[in-house]
Amino acid sequence: MVRVLGPVDVLGACRPFVRAWTLDLVAYLAMHPGGVPADVWSAALWPDRPVADATRHSTVSAARRALGTDADGRDHLPRSNGRLALGPGVTSDWARFSELALVTGVAAPKAWESALALVRGRPFDGLRAPDWPVLEGVQAAIEDAVVQVALRLAQRRLAEGDGWAAERAARRALAVCPYDERLYRMVMRAADHQGNPAGVERAMAELSSLLGVGSTWIGRRALPQTPSELTSWVHPDTAAVYRALSRRGGARVVATTTSW
Repeated sequence: MVRVLGPVDVLGACRPFVRAWTLDLVAYLAMHPGGVPADVWSAALWPDRPVADATRHSTVSAARRALGTDADGRDHLPRSNGRLALGPGVTSDWARFSELALVTGVAAPKAWESALALVRGRPFDGLRAPDWPVLEGVQAAIEDAVVQVALRLAQRRLAEGDGWAAERAARRALAVCPYDERLYRMVMRAADHQGNPAGVERAMAELSSLLGVGSTWIGRRALPQTPSELTSWVHPDTAAVYRALSRRGGARVVATTTSW
């Protein structure tokens, strides 16, 4: 399994990927299961310079040796004179995530939890050539999918009365999209559901710190200076949720919105 939902690595490989660019090549091929011509994947790995055929061939050979063979002795990276593609015995955590994200019905929440459990951090972390996931839209697609699954699961868990599970789902997605305010709004709602007003303040403090908003320190926790200050820095929906749930500055206003 090629894992890209966090630091890139390969589970079940025959040997370590010690040669430069071999892990990048395998990650690129894992995101293009239909195969790609040599000029396409080489341009993705070396976008700023042309490379000799010998360099491409040696990179492929080293990746083939590292991946090894399947139970029938077939190379996980088959030899090809045209499009280069991984063999059927190689999958990815992204492919598995996509399958689990499509599950519906009563089994959906457990499947979505399993999908989020695959997320370990920022996608494609550690690549030597980090531009192609962004330029090809792969990173954006993964980030959006993770956020959508996390919000669906969190909303379901909130409806079931489980604020802890809702917060876990939202925070797992924050490891992928730390600037997505929908996730912070969900964390605030989940903390409120737990009867944890400090959790509401902590979520807003984390967001304000991320955005560089001036903060007032209380003990070891940084809090936004005033609720009115937030309207200039965060999304209006985020400010509205915070004002509805926060117990700072007087009486609390009960939230009526259920939007993310």
